[in-house]
Amino acid sequence: MKKIILFGDAILAGVRHERVTDCFTKQIQAAFADTKVINCSIPGHKTSDALTHVQRDVVALQPNVVVLFFGANDILTIHEMKPGYFTNNLEHIITEIGPEKVVLISPPYVDYHKHPERSWPRQLQFSLAAEQMAKSYNLPFINLLEAMQASKHPEQYLQADGLHFSDQGYELLANLLIPAIQQVL
Repeated sequence: MKKIILFGDAILAGVRHERVTDCFTKQIQAAFADTKVINCSIPGHKTSDALTHVQRDVVALQPNVVVLFFGANDILTIHEMKPGYFTNNLEHIITEIGPEKVVLISPPYVDYHKHPERSWPRQLQFSLAAEQMAKSYNLPFINLLEAMQASKHPEQYLQADGLHFSDQGYELLANLLIPAIQQVL
């Protein structure tokens, strides 16, 4: 049986009202009934955290597709992460997994009025860094920041906390992600 691994932070983990749920995993599983979907996402993680367990938690599972979705925590100014470190971390993760298996998603839109530590310029910088990494490896890429910003009210995609996804946010993500996964499978 083929395997799809979801590997990211709290958003991909399906956090709703401060709890990890299987809401997003179920959406992807429903679209790929003959494939096993495993969510290895960990709330609070950054790409630097992912480096420490990509081999054990992802590669060891021998996936056919890995969805990489980090960035909401990497962009935090308190972590002093630079876009160059972000791309370097992504490069190591992609290399460990194998580029032919990866679908890369940009960092999402975050309500920077509620989260000034996740400023708009940093959201743009890290999204561009992810896009450049996708181009370098010829990966399927979802510019989620751009897709969310295409709405006049991108806040609709977020829960009241201004960070984690609402039902509409997960619906948008699934609609963008399913064709990209099909491309790799």
